[in-house]
Amino acid sequence: MKPGLSNLFLTGRPKREMLRFIENCSGECKVWELVDDGSLKLDEKTIGRLKELASSYGLEYSVHAPFTDLNIASLNPHIRRISLKMVEASMQHAYKLEAKTMVVHPGFKGAQESFRPGEAWRDNIKIFQNLLAKAEKLQLKLAVENMPQGSWSLLSTVEDFKKFFSSDGLEGLGMTLDVGHALTVGQLNSFIEEFKDRIWHVHIHDNTGDSDKHLGFGEGTLNWPLTVRRLKRNGFSGFLIVESTRRPFETFLKVKALIEELEV
Repeated sequence: MKPGLSNLFLTGRPKREMLRFIENCSGECKVWELVDDGSLKLDEKTIGRLKELASSYGLEYSVHAPFTDLNIASLNPHIRRISLKMVEASMQHAYKLEAKTMVVHPGFKGAQESFRPGEAWRDNIKIFQNLLAKAEKLQLKLAVENMPQGSWSLLSTVEDFKKFFSSDGLEGLGMTLDVGHALTVGQLNSFIEEFKDRIWHVHIHDNTGDSDKHLGFGEGTLNWPLTVRRLKRNGFSGFLIVESTRRPFETFLKVKALIEELEV
């Protein structure tokens, strides 16, 4: 299990600040998740610099596909097409960076769900089947993320994922377990136990169970040591990415120390 840090907390900041932060912290943090969205959206120049940093400091990356105002299962074909185009472009960025994992949000229910029940669900399956085929050609590990409660997401609960993963053509698809999101649906332990063979990547941050707050270490109700132990006991050996937007680097250092202390 390797601790890492998401650059999500730098959203809205210029890319040069993000690159400087990564370099300044490269002695402590060797794993970074790059949010390919907004002000942090990857481009050729930024990718080139990130590759230089990886070579110089022994860094490893995962890439988080864009998500702002996107819906890959939208019942509006124009929105769906634009969303897919952006995710597929992000997969190319991940390939160039030799990223270990590609994180993608699932689709969401739309305003016409009651008139067209099940259509977005079926489209979501077809889209991930197609994305998975493209990821395999690029030798990328594709991992769909669980969403928080109240988000209109098609995939929030353990039951949602059981049904989804039972679909044909998704055998090579992994899961990004978002610990904070799982807390909001009250199913963190069930996620870890039920999908131990599918969890390839983990986001960790805190909240009080009522909403998705991306708090730092100890600021919510998450039992951080117990969660890390459970992940280890169930065979998780991937990137444990701190996705806190409050006290992110301090939280990363605590998670890193926790992993070392628990010898995982």
